[in-house]
Amino acid sequence: MTKKARLTAPLILPQSRPRNPVLVPGLTRRAGPHGATRKATRHNMRQRTRQLLDELLTGEVAEFEID
Repeated sequence: MTKKARLTAPLILPQSRPRNPVLVPGLTRRAGPHGATRKATRHNMRQRTRQLLDELLTGEVAEFEID
């Protein structure tokens, strides 16, 4: 190659793809726990207590059960 050929040869740089701001959070997202959390357990206990009190107040369940 001559000096002139080296100077006139185009410099080609690879272009990176534009960043998609919607796609990136989806790639880094992970699923959370699927199961009974403490909050769900407390909710269930509160709901069960309310049901038992309602049954006691309406007389559907005997107050004392003898084994």
